[in-house]
Amino acid sequence: MTVEAAFVVPWVVFIIVWIIYLGYFEYNRCLIFQDDYSIATQTASRITTNEDKQNWLNSHIPGQIGSKYMGTSGVECTGEVGITTVKVRSSMRVSHPLSFHAGMIPSGNWCISDEVNADNFSYTRRMRLFRMGMRVIGE
Repeated sequence: MTVEAAFVVPWVVFIIVWIIYLGYFEYNRCLIFQDDYSIATQTASRITTNEDKQNWLNSHIPGQIGSKYMGTSGVECTGEVGITTVKVRSSMRVSHPLSFHAGMIPSGNWCISDEVNADNFSYTRRMRLFRMGMRVIGE
């Protein structure tokens, strides 16, 4: 019984720790998407001119990203304001110890990147235009 436990218990502990570690990785993925979407929609809905939007976006990205990400040295985030959309791109590299020791895991798989596009137009305005068009058609 002791010999079997000596083989099984380290693997069980390793798998539990690995699942927790993958949970942190997924947490970072969800968090980066949430931050990108939040800053893009705020930029698209608040300001009217594109230059003001770009200035507002560049000044608020560091505050939105902050230092809440686990296992990474930092997040690279850029924003671009177009005529009809606001694009926010973020990327980060999650560091993990197993890529440095014995090369167990390829290090290229631990890069997280995201791109969010937010539209400048109001959905209520679109629905009103659609309803007006349907009234004209007669349906």
